[in-house]
Amino acid sequence: MKALVQLLEKIQGFCGVILFVALILVVFFQVITRYLLHTPLLWSEEAARFLLFWVALMGAGMSVKTKKHFTIEVMDFEKLRNRSLRKALRLIPDICILLFGIFMTWVGTSYSVMGGLRVATNSRLNMRYVFAAIPVAGITIVVYSVFHILIALKRPEQSDSK
Repeated sequence: MKALVQLLEKIQGFCGVILFVALILVVFFQVITRYLLHTPLLWSEEAARFLLFWVALMGAGMSVKTKKHFTIEVMDFEKLRNRSLRKALRLIPDICILLFGIFMTWVGTSYSVMGGLRVATNSRLNMRYVFAAIPVAGITIVVYSVFHILIALKRPEQSDSK
């Protein structure tokens, strides 16, 4: 499982960087063509929006991997003397994130399929490719959450490890 997670992290990180660079280039060329050449690229605003959507969802998956997503600490688990209770309570955030990842994958897949019937106005891009970011992020969130849950079940004292 660790090898799969490391491979997924490398692929996701590489894709995230490529998408972010593409976003920067599209916005840069849009600014140049609009304000210097006075002939804006019609498709660039739409492409930037789609790229930002993908970058944000890739970042959401990566934040689950590194456990940089937000959590609200209601109590300090270390103060609990009962190890079983401490172990169970540590699993709650990861289980919630896992359920959300499953929901994202399930709903995002149907949304992506429905997007196949739509085409973007200016870029003429099939919206299936834009909406595919939702189930892709959902799958990565599920994989990373399962990984964290397995670590927590094996070694409860090291469940916060990255």
